[in-house]
Amino acid sequence: MAELRGRALIEERFGKLGSGKETVLIGDAEYDIGTALARLDLAMEDSWPIDIQKVSEGHFCVRYYDGQDQRIVAHEFDADFNFIAEHRGHIAEWVGEDLYYEWFRSTPFRCPLVPGDDF
Repeated sequence: MAELRGRALIEERFGKLGSGKETVLIGDAEYDIGTALARLDLAMEDSWPIDIQKVSEGHFCVRYYDGQDQRIVAHEFDADFNFIAEHRGHIAEWVGEDLYYEWFRSTPFRCPLVPGDDF
């Protein structure tokens, strides 16, 4: 049997994207997705929060889209916000390769190696 990876692993372990919560109780405090990402030092300009959930007692997972890496990330951590594990899947696994590559074909960009040429 093949080892689960990417989307299959993330959704098998944590459910469909967006099926988690917007907040979770960690210790005596309630954390929303943005605050948890900031506390984990994962709040980046090019990332978008998806959901957060309690996996088991003292074990949590926050999911977000990493725009720079173009991947969905499931970041597991404990009640002290210590790293446990991270799983990643390329966004094309969710939106489909055709739609993913269509986005590139429809978005003009400037090639830094050839001044003045648009592709």
